[in-house]
Amino acid sequence: MLQFFRQRGLSNVIYGAVIVATILAFVITFRPNATSRTASLSERCAAKVRGRCIDPKDFVSAYRILMPSRSQSMSRKMNLKRLALDGLIERELLDDEAKRLDIGLTDAEVTEQLYAGYVRVSIPAADPSVAQSVLSEMYQSYARVGLMPQEVAQAHFNERDTAIPVDFRDPKTKMFDMKIYERQVRNLSNRSTTEFREKQSRDLLAAKMRDVVRDPVRISDTEAWQEYERQRSTATVTWIPVKESWAMRWAVQAKSADLDAWATEHKAEVDTTLDERKSDDAPKAGHIRHILVKLPYGATAEEKAVALAKLSWAAARIRAGEPFAEVARDASDDTSSAAKGGDVGEKTDGFVPSFKEAADGLRPGETTGGAVETQFGYHFIEKDDPSRSAEVDAQLKRSVARSMYAKAKANDEAQIVARRIGDAMHAGVAAEEAIKSVTLPYVHDAKAERLKVLGQSPTQAKEAAGGDAGASAAVAPSADGHFDASTDSERPQMQTSTAFNRGGDPFAGLSPDGTARVIAFAFSSKDGDVLAAPVRTTDAFAVVQLKQHSVATAEEFAKDREAFEDELLRSKRDEALSLYVKRLRDQAKGDIKVDESYVQEARVDGGTSGSEEEEDEY
Repeated sequence: MLQFFRQRGLSNVIYGAVIVATILAFVITFRPNATSRTASLSERCAAKVRGRCIDPKDFVSAYRILMPSRSQSMSRKMNLKRLALDGLIERELLDDEAKRLDIGLTDAEVTEQLYAGYVRVSIPAADPSVAQSVLSEMYQSYARVGLMPQEVAQAHFNERDTAIPVDFRDPKTKMFDMKIYERQVRNLSNRSTTEFREKQSRDLLAAKMRDVVRDPVRISDTEAWQEYERQRSTATVTWIPVKESWAMRWAVQAKSADLDAWATEHKAEVDTTLDERKSDDAPKAGHIRHILVKLPYGATAEEKAVALAKLSWAAARIRAGEPFAEVARDASDDTSSAAKGGDVGEKTDGFVPSFKEAADGLRPGETTGGAVETQFGYHFIEKDDPSRSAEVDAQLKRSVARSMYAKAKANDEAQIVARRIGDAMHAGVAAEEAIKSVTLPYVHDAKAERLKVLGQSPTQAKEAAGGDAGASAAVAPSADGHFDASTDSERPQMQTSTAFNRGGDPFAGLSPDGTARVIAFAFSSKDGDVLAAPVRTTDAFAVVQLKQHSVATAEEFAKDREAFEDELLRSKRDEALSLYVKRLRDQAKGDIKVDESYVQEARVDGGTSGSEEEEDEY
């Protein structure tokens, strides 16, 4: 709890005798009527709460106090202006609650706080994680500018204490110094001491009210143990995702009769998609399209062979009559152009030399005679030919129906493959062997004619190596590369999760229900067990196997208990305060008016008007 409220008053007689004269001067300066508030009829307000005006100067003061060493970039990142104003709005609501509960504040308490060197600011508590982030950064900021030691900053953060200790003492006498105080107040808040006192009295009353909410929260021994066991028990799983994109390529068999029947049944959807595709896929004079298969930096001969095989497979589909644009959507790793059928426009000036040279050398309707290698990977390039519009349109009608049919059936096929892999593993087959045996029927024998890699000049070779001659371009693809269901990068492959607890996320893509299923399985099964049925993710069906799990013990809890209970209590108090202020804001939402111009962060201007670290000014 806040030390200031634990130890009421400066009761030490000797200390009081020494400083009594300074206190008298201090009290005269901070006369009680300094807390009265006045406003003109034409006042501007950063916000209004139940008709009361939050003065823009108070807003700027709070903003400055929150982070004395802030920069524009940090302010934008944390949305600091919004947080400063939200804190002031919350302060007003808490002060109203204090009055409702007959919780008051004396002038002596305000004087004591300021004399002791404590400065307060209201940090919005509605989102505990944001509040902690702001509080942590605030104290680090004060430590950076030398207003407090690092260990004091950490201690105040741990206590969630917003009483910022600022030294108003003379370095020599170690006694409170009015001139130092006035200077620090100006530097911190840009307000007069009278205005600063009025603001501090309101922040202090709000702090009292926060303590009223937080202090009664307790945790029982049983609750502490249950939470410890929930957090410290961990599990690791392996999962095998069978992706719909893989199933769409390899597992869906589009027989003519089935495809025609489906297209007839879904004619309206097919026609709508066809209309949308026509604008992107219709040949346009001078436009270049490409399919990219990416290569990792420093790709091995085997990696290059598989990438080249994939591009050869895509080129073979085009030569077999599929529209270039539809194949690009399915096969290209350049996702931005793939969405537009591989179209990169008609201007090639901004492209790397080898791509530009190959594209500029094409006549309308031509494709490159092989794969063009750049530092990004392998490209297959085509130049649009508007004279082929009718031919492309005819290809498109059939191709769109086929791709839509495959996508519609991919969900079922992916689930079937996942269930088969899971059944094999339930029967005791190792994961890798189960994947291999189940996916083998989807590996087709037909191989596409391998594209040749077009010859490169020394400059192009260096470019393909990412600017480091010989790093990648010197490595030629191996001769035995192939692309099929077993080498597709989206094929079913075993993956291992990081360790997670009962409140964690086992792996990405799970729905809340899926997460609950995997966690329940992980903490109720034996290592090596397989989840009864595949679990759905955003783009796949996943077979899940428990790799290992460990359960927290009473002995571990006894060793960690004190620190764990302290953190748990802080967390529960943060949560209680969050719920309380959310309720206050909800009740008063019709009575809160914000001038959005005050919370707009400065925009980045590309460095044309000064350093990114310059402080905001008003």
